[in-house]
Amino acid sequence: MAIASIERAPTGTVVLDIGEDVGALIVHADPRLRGREIEVSPKGNAARRTHTEVLERRVGGRPLFAAVFPTLAAGQYSIWRDVMTDEEVTIVGAAVVELDWRHISDPSDFRLSRPERGTLSPALPPERARARLPARYGQGRAANPAPMASASMHYSEDGQVAWDAMWTEFCDLALAGGPRHRDTLLEPAAAEEALAAPEEYARVVAEIERGLRLVTGLPTTRDDSPGWVGLRCEGEEMARWLLSAIAVENVSIRRQGPVLFLPAAPSFRLDKEIKNVVTVVAKTHHYWLEHREE
Repeated sequence: MAIASIERAPTGTVVLDIGEDVGALIVHADPRLRGREIEVSPKGNAARRTHTEVLERRVGGRPLFAAVFPTLAAGQYSIWRDVMTDEEVTIVGAAVVELDWRHISDPSDFRLSRPERGTLSPALPPERARARLPARYGQGRAANPAPMASASMHYSEDGQVAWDAMWTEFCDLALAGGPRHRDTLLEPAAAEEALAAPEEYARVVAEIERGLRLVTGLPTTRDDSPGWVGLRCEGEEMARWLLSAIAVENVSIRRQGPVLFLPAAPSFRLDKEIKNVVTVVAKTHHYWLEHREE
């Protein structure tokens, strides 16, 4: 194995143990992210995340802030903040891949490292949320504290869920200062879990796809890896905006170009997890169309 190292200030070095089928990843970060965690997972398998902390380090005597993954098997990886991923990277054997995240400076997008590991990042601050909404939300109008999940299920005459008829009022929701849609993170199935229950998984994917098409009018697409349902946005600007809005609702999400990928698992229930996915997309898509700042 080839061995390289990077100094960590002030306590020593990190050894990069790389070789024929093993590489390393360095994510350069803004100093304001010091003490926050960045995570990676094999593409399509968010359940297998590995995290590391952004620390002050020194190269050639100069300070830099970075998260270092010293040993990663060669392959494709998704890079995570807290509940969202907006980038993928290919790790090559016997090489160190460097990723520049110095343009990302908001620490609330990331989890704190020890001892707060396992706690959720704070919800979007009200002042930031209101900046995304119409002016009337900055004029004292109170937000309804009830989450959107409280909407009752509606069914069409053929017995299917009428996803496009469930909500008539979108505007008293989490982005206006109400609660997050979920208390815990909704994550995709591992590939082996989805493959072990193909009929149940296919049923869940089909229903999520149907719901997403009904509430957005956008086409859906399948991912190469099980665990994700794709929604094709009208462009990358739309995809980035929706990714940021959905992530604060505690629903896992990743992006590839204009396509957003949302979680699916054979265990998802119609009135619970499936509804969670369709709900956050319905809400944030409504905000994109009606309430963004110009």
